[in-house]
Amino acid sequence: MITPKVPPKKPKHVYKLLYKILLFDVFMRITPPLSIFALSVAAVAAYKASPTKAKTKMKSAATDIRQKLADWIKPEEQEEELVDEYEFNEHGSVEQDAKKNMEKREADDKYYPPETE
Repeated sequence: MITPKVPPKKPKHVYKLLYKILLFDVFMRITPPLSIFALSVAAVAAYKASPTKAKTKMKSAATDIRQKLADWIKPEEQEEELVDEYEFNEHGSVEQDAKKNMEKREADDKYYPPETE
């Protein structure tokens, strides 16, 4: 006996889970613009209620937020003191190498004819 191939039925709890995930996704995509809109409406309402007091509070809050963001994005770099550990020693290896190189260059210059105009 041949049975027809019928796709298996998905259980209903899977559909419910998919709908919940879809609704959660939609809610999370809509929430940030709504929260920004709600904050702006609250700020305008506070400003309309008491312009002078709200203006100073908003300015201080904005500067605090800006400062915290600036510190978070680019923290203050601590200045490191540059310590010069090199001390000049006429008989040291670095000075002797430099002296030899200088003498070599002067010796090379002697092989060239003198410059005339």
